[in-house]
Amino acid sequence: MERLIWLTDVDRADEPLQVSVEARSETTLRVLVPNTVIHFELRRSGDGRPFEGALGGRYFLFDPAPTTPEAETPK
Repeated sequence: MERLIWLTDVDRADEPLQVSVEARSETTLRVLVPNTVIHFELRRSGDGRPFEGALGGRYFLFDPAPTTPEAETPK
């Protein structure tokens, strides 16, 4: 499951971090920073909440788009 996503830095919204998804569950998102050996986890505290995690003094959020039939239909 390799997919690139963008994480939002809560303090620097204009400096997102692109990461590759290594594993995902309902409460945990494990990501890798491309071209490095860095990996870390983001956690969510409940359904509908964004994943949250920190790396090197930066705090990131990832809010996955809800999966609905309308979102999966190509336009």
